[in-house]
Amino acid sequence: MLYVKSNNGLNDGKLMLEGLIQKIVDQSTVIQFSYNDLNYLYQESTVLSKVYYSNFCPGTKRIESLYNEILKDVGGKLKQYNKVVMLFMHSPRYQLMMKEFGTVSDIVSCFPQNAVIKWGLGFDDSIGARIALYLICSK
Repeated sequence: MLYVKSNNGLNDGKLMLEGLIQKIVDQSTVIQFSYNDLNYLYQESTVLSKVYYSNFCPGTKRIESLYNEILKDVGGKLKQYNKVVMLFMHSPRYQLMMKEFGTVSDIVSCFPQNAVIKWGLGFDDSIGARIALYLICSK
């Protein structure tokens, strides 16, 4: 049985993991994720499974706000994960711009150099000008 660590402690993680994987697979993405892309997560000990959203901070870029949210929540603990799936979501009306991708490398640098990182980019009209990050990490 897989367990996902959440703010509420340890929960039966199989349903939570399946739900998050289903959301990722069902999302409208530039390059579509399939179940085969994420199947290895069922054989791992998944310890972080979360969705992060950028905040509206005057003078702070959206992706920097997202990065700050991740650091505030898990900080240096990301170095322990060696398998990572990241799906960045943005609205077609407020697209993620190329100049914002510099901070994505800051997020990637939070993980070990030998980590296997699969990431994608998708659309979600419901988030408005914010950016969302679906993040699943395992050891």
